[in-house]
Amino acid sequence: MNNTEERVIYIENLSFKYSGSKREALKNISLSINKGEFVAIMGPTGAGKSTLCLTLNGSIPYMIHGHLKGKVLVDSINTQETLMQKLASIVGLVFQNPNLQLFCLDVESELAFGPENLAVEREEIARRVHEIAKLLRLEDLLERSPSQLSGGQKQAVAIGAVLTMLPKVLVLDEPTSNLDPIGTKQVFEILKRLKKEKGITVIIVSHKSEEIAEFVDRIVILRDGEKFMDGKPEEIFSEKDIVNKTFIRPPQVSELIYKLIQRGYAFEKIPTTIDEAAELIRDYLIKNNVNINKKVTLNSSNQQKSLGESSSVKNEPIIKIRNLWHIYRGGVVAVKDINLDIYPGEFISIIGQNGAGKTTLVKHFNGLLKPTKGFVMVKGYDTRTMQVSELSKYVGYIYQNPDDQLFADTVEEEIAFGPRNLGWSEEEIKRSVDEVLKRLNLEHLRDEHPLSLGLGDRHRVAVASVLSMKPDVIILDEPTTGQDFRGSREIVNLINDLNKEGKTVIMITHDMYLVAEYSHRVIVMAQGEILLDGTPKEVFSKSEILAKSYLSPPQITLLGQKLSDVGFPSDILSVDEFCDVFERIVKGG
Repeated sequence: MNNTEERVIYIENLSFKYSGSKREALKNISLSINKGEFVAIMGPTGAGKSTLCLTLNGSIPYMIHGHLKGKVLVDSINTQETLMQKLASIVGLVFQNPNLQLFCLDVESELAFGPENLAVEREEIARRVHEIAKLLRLEDLLERSPSQLSGGQKQAVAIGAVLTMLPKVLVLDEPTSNLDPIGTKQVFEILKRLKKEKGITVIIVSHKSEEIAEFVDRIVILRDGEKFMDGKPEEIFSEKDIVNKTFIRPPQVSELIYKLIQRGYAFEKIPTTIDEAAELIRDYLIKNNVNINKKVTLNSSNQQKSLGESSSVKNEPIIKIRNLWHIYRGGVVAVKDINLDIYPGEFISIIGQNGAGKTTLVKHFNGLLKPTKGFVMVKGYDTRTMQVSELSKYVGYIYQNPDDQLFADTVEEEIAFGPRNLGWSEEEIKRSVDEVLKRLNLEHLRDEHPLSLGLGDRHRVAVASVLSMKPDVIILDEPTTGQDFRGSREIVNLINDLNKEGKTVIMITHDMYLVAEYSHRVIVMAQGEILLDGTPKEVFSKSEILAKSYLSPPQITLLGQKLSDVGFPSDILSVDEFCDVFERIVKGG
């Protein structure tokens, strides 16, 4: 039990049911968090993580109504008996959707707004704004309007706007979901530093297990609105059945050792970081007198790549981009002289730092943006002469933020809108709607209002509303945002199945493990230009170039690179591939 004097958050028998809902979002939760702790809240989509966060700053019950039972104390203050204005100086909350908390005309004003309202001295405000802007790579964006920024840049601004207030308790709900890999790690490093240097208590909701394992002190797992597990990262991720119990993806190095143990290799512990895993594997090789004579080379495996590679020889491009430039108002150059061919049946991932031009590029494929210079051809049609409604027959676009495309009164109506707008018969519409509801596990939400759902479910509805039109090309802009491991896998597996059926898939994502496992081809962008274009093995073996775009290979690839001196290749893409290489090394093959 936490020492009462050190305790900054105390929750006792907390239950909450939203107005109009039959289901309890939180059920009898009791929890204590000490001053200066860095705690991650994890769990499957719909577990109650965001709801719990909203009770900590008084949003529940003052702004969001429902039936609340139990007690929430923050810094010994009862959140149900204290005005939110007072709680704002104690608890800073970063929302899942940055658009909900950005409203100033420029980034600098956004960062300064909070401390200004807390009557902080002007010089101190300027110091904080400069420090946080530098840490979050916002220095060159201070004069830009938040509305002109990419999704990841908006998220960084939202985090910065709370950090400048230096609250006693910082609560962040999926704050890095739209950030590039290095940006994500930098945010975790900033949070750890704030905890260490300022004594701030940090509570973060996140699905990013590798960063959580490296940085946090403790993990609390919710499931079905209840507290299910509570312990240190090494305790939580040592649970061998963690995926099935909680739908949480463990760090790839943890998953690796689980699988090697299942294959009969004796390891005494489950690692949570690359360094721990590398040490374990080295010790195993030494203790078992494994003779390393040469580096193991991988076969040109990942047979999934063959479809994309062969199609480029047999077919004309389905999308052709020539000398494409896009310059936004104010002279911001987002895309510079892009030349690119995309072929039928490819599964392409486009990756890069926030603001690299990824979303700007793909919005030209369905006519949402028109070229400033150059042209884009889709199935032989010049997008400059076509309407979005015409291009939607061929190209389906799934937005980064599902709320940007949801508007109907029910999930069923949302999914039916596209086919109906294309003039399909009611029989065809019903068949398509029923099919995608089933494929995306949305049948039980058929009559719900889309915007009343959690973010993960809203994202699946947005995916369904595009899939129902059966386009030839499917563009996914951060499709796994807000999804738990099971939800992410379900969506990408569905898209992969459609790709195997002949659909062309273009995915923008920061989830490098998904890029490695599913893509035929990876395009790396930085500052509006293409840095790399190749297979996942080719791209992820070039760590130095990736770093220029604030990217990092998957954890399992980095582990292979760290163990290159004992025979492991630098282009391992998956945990299963690593297991196979390990066995070949141990057996001398």
